Amino acid sequence: MPPIDCPFREADEQLERVRKETKCVLVDFHAEATSEKIAMGWHLDGRASLVVGTHTHVQTNDETILPGGTAYITDAGMVGSREGVLGMERTAVLSKFKTQLPARFVVDEGKWQFHGVYAELDETNGRATAIEKIRLTEDEWLIMS
Repeated sequence: MPPIDCPFREADEQLERVRKETKCVLVDFHAEATSEKIAMGWHLDGRASLVVGTHTHVQTNDETILPGGTAYITDAGMVGSREGVLGMERTAVLSKFKTQLPARFVVDEGKWQFHGVYAELDETNGRATAIEKIRLTEDEWLIMS
């Protein structure tokens, strides 16, 4: 990818601006590498209330509250079909990988999954008091309702 502004410097600037208005700050860090997301979590620990990584569409199993009070997870996961590849019909994705030729990806209509996180924040200081993964599938939802 082409060079861009440093996301760590940009986060510092935006956080300084936003913290003047509220103590509770959510950061959605859309990054490719898990190492970048983990580093951002540590970089913002104690200054952001919640740091949630996104982009890879695969929910991680590392939700935690960092020592400074920031709730963190490397990737929240995705909402979409669990029968495709990252929500796309698997036939086209497999074809692209196997042939190295371009393929048109179409949203898969298979059984869905819902991933996310739930966090509780202390509004007086902006620190997280709890974080929990949310994982629902269509089959579980039908049983629950």
